[in-house]
Amino acid sequence: MNKIKIIIIILIAILGAYLIYDHFDKIKPNEEEINKFQTEYEMVEKDNIYEYKSIDEIIKILSNETGVVFFCTKESSWCQYYAVYLNDVLKENNIDKINYLDISSYRELNTAKYNAIVDKLSNYLYTDDSNTKNIFMPDVVFVKDGNIVAHDNETSLVLSDLDAETYWTQENINRFKNKIKNYVILLSEENNIE
Repeated sequence: MNKIKIIIIILIAILGAYLIYDHFDKIKPNEEEINKFQTEYEMVEKDNIYEYKSIDEIIKILSNETGVVFFCTKESSWCQYYAVYLNDVLKENNIDKINYLDISSYRELNTAKYNAIVDKLSNYLYTDDSNTKNIFMPDVVFVKDGNIVAHDNETSLVLSDLDAETYWTQENINRFKNKIKNYVILLSEENNIE
């Protein structure tokens, strides 16, 4: 009888150790992603809410899930500034995650998955010189159960000689934050309908 008790205790200990290891193993990549994002977007605070997603995960979110999707690229100063203010306003309004994808390479290669996203967003996108719809960055989408409730690409095609630093005056920051706050309200109202 004592051998059975010892075996049960050992099995419980092994199971407990596995569950603890599995829990901490899942937390680790999130911390790495946060650090990676802050390294790529140096102006964004370390305690940011960006999560890297694959293009397949983004398509799934846009097709039937709820969340905020952000398309940008670290090489763009416009994205660098936009990422800061988007993170700030969404955190202030209790959004806990921004699904992030650098879509530039997919756009450049014009992949089928890129075109699937373009089709989903087509009502909100600009056309390029060849009259083709494209995602110009920065671009953010608020989606509820696969339905777009709000979209913003405010600085994706600034048609002046302004650079990103000059564009983001305190007045433009406040206007942007108010606009995004209203998008969060729209997303919340959609949640309350169900």
